[in-house]
Order: sequence, then structure tokens, then C-alpha cells
Amino acid sequence: MARLVSMTVPQVDAADILLEEEALRRADALLLQQEVAKAIHPIIARALTPLATYFGGIIIVYYFLETTGGFLVMSLLSAITAALLLMAEHRWLADYRSIRQLEAASAVVGLLIYANILAFLHFHPEPARLSYFILSMMSVVTVGATLRVVIGGAVLSLSTMLWMAYGLGPDIFEQYAMLGIACAFVAFGMVLLMRNAIGRAVKARILADALRGKAQEQAHKDALTDLPNRRRFFIELEALLEPEANSGPFYMGIIDLDGFKPVNDLYGHAVGDELLIQVGERLRSIFVQEHMVARLGGDEFSLLITRPITDAALLALGRRAIESLRRPFRVGDRDVTISGSGGFAQFPRNGRTASEIYERADHALYSAKSHRRGDIVIFDDRHEADIGNMGRVEQVLRITDLNRELSVVFQPQVDVVARRTVGFEALARWDSSRLGKVAPDIFIAAAERSGLIEMVTETLLRKTLGAMADLPSDIRVAFNLSACDLVSERSIANICSIVRESGIEPGRLEFEITETAMMTDFERARQALTTLSEMGCRIALDDFGSGYSSFGYIHRFPLNKIKTDRGFVSQLGDGAIGHNIIRAMVDLCRNLDLDCLVEGVETVGQMEAAQAAGARYVQGYYFGRPMPVAEVLEYLSAEDDRVERRVS
Repeated sequence: MARLVSMTVPQVDAADILLEEEALRRADALLLQQEVAKAIHPIIARALTPLATYFGGIIIVYYFLETTGGFLVMSLLSAITAALLLMAEHRWLADYRSIRQLEAASAVVGLLIYANILAFLHFHPEPARLSYFILSMMSVVTVGATLRVVIGGAVLSLSTMLWMAYGLGPDIFEQYAMLGIACAFVAFGMVLLMRNAIGRAVKARILADALRGKAQEQAHKDALTDLPNRRRFFIELEALLEPEANSGPFYMGIIDLDGFKPVNDLYGHAVGDELLIQVGERLRSIFVQEHMVARLGGDEFSLLITRPITDAALLALGRRAIESLRRPFRVGDRDVTISGSGGFAQFPRNGRTASEIYERADHALYSAKSHRRGDIVIFDDRHEADIGNMGRVEQVLRITDLNRELSVVFQPQVDVVARRTVGFEALARWDSSRLGKVAPDIFIAAAERSGLIEMVTETLLRKTLGAMADLPSDIRVAFNLSACDLVSERSIANICSIVRESGIEPGRLEFEITETAMMTDFERARQALTTLSEMGCRIALDDFGSGYSSFGYIHRFPLNKIKTDRGFVSQLGDGAIGHNIIRAMVDLCRNLDLDCLVEGVETVGQMEAAQAAGARYVQGYYFGRPMPVAEVLEYLSAEDDRVERRVS
């Protein structure tokens, strides 16, 4: 039975395919027939005026040549014919409606001409008049909308002519039989040539329209995911914003994948492409009721939600989508795990133009990735204020004397086993003459967005290296690099040049990078860090555990240290859970032969708990707040005094 089922299923499928192909052929044939009829329509319509003029004018001829009985019948029939022909042209055939309408009209025209010839021959039954049926056949060939009308009209005209010729004797019949056959060949040759020419022209136009439609469809469709592409998305967004669209409030959203680039870099573009296809399918299944799900490019997708929905319902829907993206994807023979973050903006609350709506949705996404990675953020008044502040910060940053206003402070990093400070983290500060003190996360983000980050990095690095010249030679200093620095060959080359020119031992300088920065462009980041490491500098991974850490890529970077995310320190008060988290990270670093630094230690209890969990290196307010280099020297001097007193 199982074998029988497996054999019959393909047969059914094959039959279905044949039926579908036959249906498609019929549809194509019907379309071609309809288009040919549309092409013939103006030919038929324009032929009716000359015919109507002929039948109207011949009434005058009848008046002079016919007897009273013949004149009344033939002139009345000609008048009716002329009136119907004009009515057909200006009313019934004024616009093409269907092939049946055109066929009926052409059949009526042919029958009217046929009736007029019969009436004339009734009053003038001379053999020479039989040739009028040839004219009838030619007229039907001209105005016949379909082959059915053409053949039917031609057969009716010829058969009537031959029937009448037969009654006039064998010689007349033979004469008109030969004439009828010759004219039939000419008429049908003419109709075939004309219709073939029209058919070829129509086929070419249909093909051109199909190709144009396909090209237009492809121009608006993402070739990989089959979703609408960026161009189509913005066309639809602009259409919703048109006054005549009368669009009510709607949301535009952007969902950006977190952790996609490492997958692409580790497993190749084929796996990355298949992953994007599956992501598109999941998003389409979640947002099935929405107006549009599109792919803007790369790992960024966009949404239009035009149905009424509250902010709370939108957050729930967006988070359901994010949760669906967290479920592992099966790509080939491997499971791939990523996530996503999203930002939404509403029309007209957050903007009235496409650029305003997109900018605010993008800002909400930026906020999600910066502060609430893996979540959904809806643009609000606070974000509007941030945009204004960011714009002002960018403007001021462009005209600022960076060397005069930027400065560096240093926070201690302590070896709790030796109870000595072994290094400092250099932290950027900006005391603007126009804006006052600007928070580092704000002006660094502004520098990245405005393209000024290389100048900021250079200024801060030179100040850091200058301060290091005054510090003891056994003290290391950690310096933070942004994602923009990591993916810029020019920036990395400039950094290397500055370090060499400073005369500072490269081993004393430790460059800190975050997981987010590493994931911006995995391969370029790896090359940049390798360059810095080969120069002799140390590399530290900051905020470990806050993003999407993967053992699959950690070992591929030339790391010397891992800094735990400061959020884990707050969990040390939760007993065994917090203790075990720190212990696991310390053990991981020990197994990978890396230093482990616990960041965010602010109390005695946290310091003791971190030490009990096996941590050796710690950083936080408990040991000291960020301080200028002059205070660093005093801090180190005081520490030396404490060590000497302890030893003595």
C-alpha cells in the first residue's frame, strides 16, 4: 500500500501540472484573441462611415432609376442600413467593451449588406448583378471581428451567389463558380495576411508589456527574500503620505538583526543569504496582517502598519517578532542563533514627510541597539529632544577646537591579590565652551554619526599617550576604540603611526573594544585588532556578556583580556547565582589564558564577592573615580606609601 501511494502521488501531481499548463495556454489564447479584437476594433469602426455614406448616397440613384415599388423597398432598406451603421460606429462601437460585442456588431453589418444585395437582385435579377455578392464577401472580410464571422459571412455570400447562378444555367454557374473560388482565395489570403500582421504586432506588444511588467516587478522586489525592496517601500510610504490618500495614523518600523555579521563572516555568504530568507519568512508570518514587510538592504527590514493599533499592542507585536528571531534557525546542517532590535515612528505624531518618519524610526532603532538591544522602542518626545541635542552637539563639534576642549581622565584597575593598581582606563571628557559638559556617550555617538570620530580618536589618543609618559613604566592604560575606528583602515594606520611616534612602549597600551563594535564588520575588526596586536599593543574585550558573545569567534580575535559587563556585579548580591556567573567568566578566561577584569565594583561587599568568585582584577568607584593625570600621580604616590607601611 505504501508503495502504491508513493507511485500514485507523482501521477496526480503530473496531471495537475498538465491541467495548469493547459489552463495557462487557454488563458494566453483568450488574451491574444481579445487583444487582436482590440486592434481590429478601430478598423471596423472606421469602415462603417464610408459604408454608411454609400448606402445613404445610393438612395439618390434609386430615386432616378427605380420604379415606385423598387424605390420604396430598396431606399428604405438602405436608409435603415446607413442609420444602423452610423449608430454602430458612434454608440455601440464607440469604445471597445468585449470581443462578443465586436463580433455581434460585425455580423449585423455583414447581414445588412447581404440583405441590401438580396433586395436589389430581387428587383434586378440579371446575371451580371450576382457579382455584388463578391463585394458582400469582401466587406465581411474587412469588418469581420472574428474568423467565425468572416467564414460565416463569406460562405453565406458565395453559397447564395452560386445558388442563384445555378438557377440561371450551367454556363452562368461555371462562370461564377470560378469567379467565386478566385475571389475566395484572394479574400481569405487578404484576411490571413492582415490578421497575421495584426497578431504579430499584438504578440509583440503583449510580450513587451509582460517584460516591462516583469522588469517593473523585479525593480520593486528584493531578489533574495522576495519581499518588497527599498525602492518599493519608499514609494508606498510616499503614497500613504499623499493628501488624496486620506491616510489615518500609521506606523513605520525598522528591524535590524543583531549578530548577523558574525554568521556571515564565520559561515559564508551562502549561509547568510539563506538566513536572511528565513528571517523574511518569519517576519512575514508575524506581520501577516500588516500593510507591508520589506527589506531595506543588508540585515535591515522595514514595516508599514496602517491598521489601528495602540502603542502597547505595537510593542507586544514587535516583541513577538523579536522573540521569533531569537529561536534558532536551521540553515543547512547547522543551527544559527541571532536576534533583532526594532524602532517605530508614527505618522503624523512623529513627522509628516517620508524622511522625517524614517529618521525618527531609525533613531528609535539606534536607541534600542544602544540601550535596549534585543527590544522594541517607539519614538517619543524624549527621543525628539535627543535628536535636537544630537544635532546641536554635531554642529558644535564641527567648529570646536578639539585639542583645547577634549580631555582624558583615568580610572584605576586594581590587582586585588597584590593589592596594587596595575593600570588605568582612559575616559574621554568634553567641556564645551558653548554647551558646557557633554556626556561621553552623547558626543562620541555624535562624532560617529557626523564622521568626526577619527579626529576625536586621534586627539584623545595623543592626550592619553602624553599622560602615559608621566606614569610609571609598569602601569598600563586602556584606551577605547569605536566601531568606526575598527572598520577604517585609515584610522587604524593613523593610530599605529601615533603610537610609534609617541615613544611609549606598545605593550603598555591596551585597546578596548565592545562586542557591538566587533560585530559591525567581523572580518575588518579582526584584521584591525591583529594589526594592533602585531605592533605589540594589548587587546581587551569590554562589556563581555552584554551582547551576543560566541565562543566561535572569541578565539579568532587576538585578545589579552576580557572585561565583564558591569551589570553582573549587581547580581553578586543574589547569592550563589551572581557568584556563579562571575566564577564562570573567570574560569572561561583562565582556560583561554586571558586576564579577567570585573567592572563596576562600588562597595566593599561587591569587592569581596568578586574576589571570592576568583576575580583578580577589578575596576570601579570603590577604588577610585575617573581623575586627571595630576591626581593619578598623587593617587599612585599615596598607594606606594600604603604599600611601604604595610611591608614595614
